[in-house]
Amino acid sequence: MAHPRPLFLYSMINSFFGASRDVLDPILTALGGYQPLATDAAGRPASPDHVVNNLANLPQHEHFDCVGASFVATTCLGYAYVYSFKLLYLLETGRDDPLQGTSRTHLAKLYDALPTPVREALSNVYSDIRSHDLELEISLGHARRKDEDRHPSGPIGLRQQLHQWQAHGMLQDSHRKLADASNASVVSLLIPLRAMLLLDRILATQIAPRLGLDYTPMDHQMSSRTEDPKLEWDGKTVSVSLPDKRGRVLEAKWDPTITSIVRIRESDAGQWSPGFETPFNRCTFVGLKPDTEYDVQVTHKNSAGEGEPAYSKVRTKADGQ
Repeated sequence: MAHPRPLFLYSMINSFFGASRDVLDPILTALGGYQPLATDAAGRPASPDHVVNNLANLPQHEHFDCVGASFVATTCLGYAYVYSFKLLYLLETGRDDPLQGTSRTHLAKLYDALPTPVREALSNVYSDIRSHDLELEISLGHARRKDEDRHPSGPIGLRQQLHQWQAHGMLQDSHRKLADASNASVVSLLIPLRAMLLLDRILATQIAPRLGLDYTPMDHQMSSRTEDPKLEWDGKTVSVSLPDKRGRVLEAKWDPTITSIVRIRESDAGQWSPGFETPFNRCTFVGLKPDTEYDVQVTHKNSAGEGEPAYSKVRTKADGQ
């Protein structure tokens, strides 16, 4: 059993990390941030320019939904990183905060204080992440990649990445930058997919094992869901299965007290089809003739039996739908 302080720090990490993940997930979904990335000649993931294009095509007010979500995500994520490095330092050395007494927490300096084997392990985790953070700049009527004029000659390491986040104020409490250029307000923001995937792997491979805890990592889409929602009817019971993004499943079953019996025939043909029973208020017919009029009969059924039928006429389209 781990001591209370490490468990407290671990809970803080998960709290901040969960908040950043929950607020960022719908933004990444809307912008296509989960699409597979092309690779360059060296096999590194190419910049996700489609995210910028999708953002630019959003209505103006939706730009700021992305801004707000990104601000919340980066702030929470920055604190999650701080607590992660402090927890790793405590677990490895048995000592408390390595930067205690300093006026400002610095991610790169926290990383430097970790023992060499831990730094090497974190760097290996970082090198395995095949995705991008996306730094953006939004002004009135315009969105562009803010990092498009900074093209490094090759991949950077984790220490350089931490320093870059710190220098540009993209994580923790200084990630916002408002400027005025050519009479246009400008907002800089970070959509931190790579940063989130990195912290997820750190929790899974470095922190949870040291605490003897189980941790379920995210997949590429920040979702552990492995199945789609299901709705089934076996003639007696309706069953609903609704998986969420964390892999949990909400299930419900009930026996409806009223169902519908539906029958169909070509108009005035005399012979009705066999009736089928359904608890739902919509149904689809297949195999109908194109451009043909049909009669539809619906009766409601309960424990007392079928009620009086209701009739309607429908005409299929030229393609039979």
